[in-house]
Amino acid sequence: MAAETSFAQETDEEETNEQETDSVKTGFSLGKLYLDNPESIVSKYIYDPKLDRYIYNESIGDFDIGYPIILTPEEYMEMVRKEGIKDYFKEKSDAYSGKKEGSEEARKNLLPNFYINNDFFQSVFGGNTIEVIPQGSVAMDLGVIWQKNDNPSLSPRNRTNLSFDFDQRISLSLLGKIGERLGVTFNYDTEATFDFQQVFKLEYTPTEDDILQKIEAGNVNMPLNSSLITGAQSLFGVKTQLQFGKTKVTAVFSEQRSQNNTVVAQGGGTINEFSLTALDYDVDKHFFLSHYFRNNYDEALENYPYIKSQIQITRLEVWVTNRSQQTLNVRNVVAIQDLGESNPDNTRVGIAGGAAGGFFDITGEALPRNDANDFNPEQLGTGALNDDIRDIATVESGFNGGSFTAGYSPNQGFDYAILENARKLEVGRDYTFNSQLGYVSLNQRLSNDEVLGVAYQYTFNGQVYQVGEFANGGLDATTVTGGVNGTNPIIENNTLILKLLKSNITNVSDPIWDLMMKNIYATGAFRLSQDDFKLNILYSDPTPRNYITPVVEGPGSGWPDGFQERILLDVFNLDRLNVYNDVQPGGDGFFDFVPGITVNMQQGLIIFTKVEPFGEYLFERLGGGTYDVEDDQGYNENQKKYVYRNLYSSTKADSFEDAEKN
Repeated sequence: MAAETSFAQETDEEETNEQETDSVKTGFSLGKLYLDNPESIVSKYIYDPKLDRYIYNESIGDFDIGYPIILTPEEYMEMVRKEGIKDYFKEKSDAYSGKKEGSEEARKNLLPNFYINNDFFQSVFGGNTIEVIPQGSVAMDLGVIWQKNDNPSLSPRNRTNLSFDFDQRISLSLLGKIGERLGVTFNYDTEATFDFQQVFKLEYTPTEDDILQKIEAGNVNMPLNSSLITGAQSLFGVKTQLQFGKTKVTAVFSEQRSQNNTVVAQGGGTINEFSLTALDYDVDKHFFLSHYFRNNYDEALENYPYIKSQIQITRLEVWVTNRSQQTLNVRNVVAIQDLGESNPDNTRVGIAGGAAGGFFDITGEALPRNDANDFNPEQLGTGALNDDIRDIATVESGFNGGSFTAGYSPNQGFDYAILENARKLEVGRDYTFNSQLGYVSLNQRLSNDEVLGVAYQYTFNGQVYQVGEFANGGLDATTVTGGVNGTNPIIENNTLILKLLKSNITNVSDPIWDLMMKNIYATGAFRLSQDDFKLNILYSDPTPRNYITPVVEGPGSGWPDGFQERILLDVFNLDRLNVYNDVQPGGDGFFDFVPGITVNMQQGLIIFTKVEPFGEYLFERLGGGTYDVEDDQGYNENQKKYVYRNLYSSTKADSFEDAEKN
């Protein structure tokens, strides 16, 4: 312990006796300038096999000017590796900086080539390198949108809105080469106009002496040098080219992702061909305003162009779910399915047996009106509704239990739907309607979870009738009560009561399902012209023909006499006029182009004069009977083959599964 202490003291004394020196150099420095050797000085490594060494010499002519440097093979290889790495990264750095000449071209290939040291790999692909050249850009926008609207008609919760705004744009292309035989091409662009602009292709090309000349996978094509048979473009699959001597064979197994369309321009317009099936009706766009109009539709158009209807709709308001978050022309609404319906068979509450005695104030198939049943909005408190229906927060308690049988209560999504800040559509811009036939056509298809409600007013034999409530019909959007000297008032939003045409829940067993029209078909064109317009109805079994033949014929079969001799246009009541729109028995063999009745020229729609042309109407023509049965029970043989009941009683997806009728 003492020795350690004395040693430490001696060390301290030595440190204190050392004189401190300044570490900063003073004076001047001339610097150094390094130049490359002139061409007369030759520097090279020479391998000496006897010594098994690499010898580095610098010489001028035959005279050595320096001492040789001798390296073992391992030292030489390590030096070459380090120099290669240094040169590689210097090359990429110069290309990235863009300051040297030629860096623009070098920048396109910053990724290194990959080497595969494998004999089998080289024999298959004709080389041992993998080269990848990517190009493109990725842009991403992320933002937050916050809106505040001090509209007193909106609830405080809905006056502010916070949402995210996210957008991305990707444009990427990749060229790859594996060996000398396999090439890879890939193009992807999120802003591409057509799908064929997204390209993925593998191309394998063996030697010219092989039977297999080429294999292509991905986006391929098969052009043919013939005007009689045209080749297909925009194919996705596998293409092979084989050669047997002088015989060449090209085979393609693929899926065609394009179609040919011929457009003929004539008189300032274009002539297109369109093909539709019975299942291609325009879904969720056209709706009857009530079951009365649906049930009288066939009779009203029996003798078109004359419309047998004494009804004239004078006023209509259409309300839908406010997906665009508009703040003008918005109201809280409650849409009731059975509003204005007098026939219990056309109401959900009547079919379920939930209506108490006296619920239906008018019996039979009467005109639609508010006082047709106890859902009358003009009798709040005495009918099926009470004042709680006016507050959107208490709608569920706005139904009087005494108007319904025990165990039944209206169910949201089925009996009624609630819309907070519903948007009112503008006639002409958002929808059109037929004032005599009683249906509305939306310009934009509704989504499955959107709600549609209406209020309308019409005249019949000089009398005015109304279904639902109008926004300016005397019910203010807000009611201000309470408060002292104008302070702390209570603001209440009043809901409108409408007729429900489409709910956010689809149930094909509800009567509301029948209000969606399934007899209107969109051609995909707009502003149709009667000139050169031709329409035909064909039945494929298996070849298309414009008539149908009986399965069973004779007494008791239900097949009308001479029915197979009538063209389908005549059968479905679309050909009863001549070219001058005069009635001609049996028609003239051409489709009756009657604007507003059989066609909607502006939107390019084909309108059948029957509610269910391929269903109940055809069923009655082929013998009649009980139509609404499961699995065609009780149908005769002709009805079983031709009547497509599932088209109207099921959704499109379920109807598509009916392979025999679809």
